[in-house]
Amino acid sequence: MKVEGLKSALIKEKDDIVEVIEKALESHQKTLQEKDVLVITSKVLAVCQGRIDNIDGNCSYKEGAFKNLIQKEAGELFETDFGYLTLNEGHLIPNAGIDRSNVPKGKVVLWPENSPQEAKRIQEILRKKYNLNNLGVIISDSTCSPLRPGVHSISIGNFGFEGVEDCRKHHDLYNNEMKVTMKAVADNLATAASVVMGETNESTPFVIISDAPAKFTNKAQEEHTIEVDKDLFFGIYNDKFKKFASNKHYKE
Repeated sequence: MKVEGLKSALIKEKDDIVEVIEKALESHQKTLQEKDVLVITSKVLAVCQGRIDNIDGNCSYKEGAFKNLIQKEAGELFETDFGYLTLNEGHLIPNAGIDRSNVPKGKVVLWPENSPQEAKRIQEILRKKYNLNNLGVIISDSTCSPLRPGVHSISIGNFGFEGVEDCRKHHDLYNNEMKVTMKAVADNLATAASVVMGETNESTPFVIISDAPAKFTNKAQEEHTIEVDKDLFFGIYNDKFKKFASNKHYKE
């Protein structure tokens, strides 16, 4: 599997995301190939959607306007020493996915809207332009895992391949039947891409993954999120979060 980053010129509010991708490919003298997976960082999609808000550049995540903005995006807030843990579109994410890095002071980037639909739309345009039968697209964002230092990436929307492969009823080397295992293909590819994308000033918002061990399909896929009461970490959630997460998930 090959993971190759694509640097881009500075992306501005309301730019066309597909045109930005095409220009990045041209500048690298690259083209998309059959069964490539294109990973797009959520921030550039959000910027292209105009999902930018003004905020006091000196305030912290826990103060006034910033806190209100997080609450507006996610609803209930669960406070930590570093900000808030929130549930946004079924994803457990810090501060509703709002980011103040790589934007001018006094501004923040919100989470993009309709990431799964955007992944499908972008995939269909690029697949047609480059005359491909199979192409994967992932909208990725960084997050944290319990008891693990540092960040990794997840897919908040993907299309063109099976983002989660169901390994249940398959057998291991000793013919034991798998009961619960599902492979998070889209999340794993998003994390592989994040190693190349970086988290600071790398200016690499796109990654092409070639020869990925993915099952390509142009059929719609189920979302990657699960109900809170089926989550491995259910037992450590407090009652307030369990109630909120259950109600929010089923509404969405």
